[in-house]
Amino acid sequence: MRIRKEWKPWDPTVDFKRVPGTMGVYEIADEQHACIYIGYAGGTSPHGLRGELYRIFGMPPGSETWNWSHPQPDGIAPELKQRARYYRLEENANAYSRWIECLTRYREDYDDVPALNHDARAPRVPYLGRYHWKSEGI
Repeated sequence: MRIRKEWKPWDPTVDFKRVPGTMGVYEIADEQHACIYIGYAGGTSPHGLRGELYRIFGMPPGSETWNWSHPQPDGIAPELKQRARYYRLEENANAYSRWIECLTRYREDYDDVPALNHDARAPRVPYLGRYHWKSEGI
């Protein structure tokens, strides 16, 4: 099953406490609302989903006075930082398994994983099985 929430534009002025600091999965979209990356915030992700989204979209002006920062601000593909405009997320304690499920579902719908998920760290994404059905509304 895909993340079914609406795309939200990234607002750098949002109160960082309103972005969940829990484990989960997220999708990043470009200006045309096309998913370009599916990621997850697992148990070793500092500050959970909040930390991962701020790594991608960047810290807003005035954040130097905050009481926290991401200890690994780098490691995000420059193309992802440049193209990212929208996001949607899902809090989930089984973030890694849910991430594989989201990648699998995306591949079944579009015959490939999102453009920026092609890297050496990505696992082999399994097929759904012999039926290869597409999601409704695609």
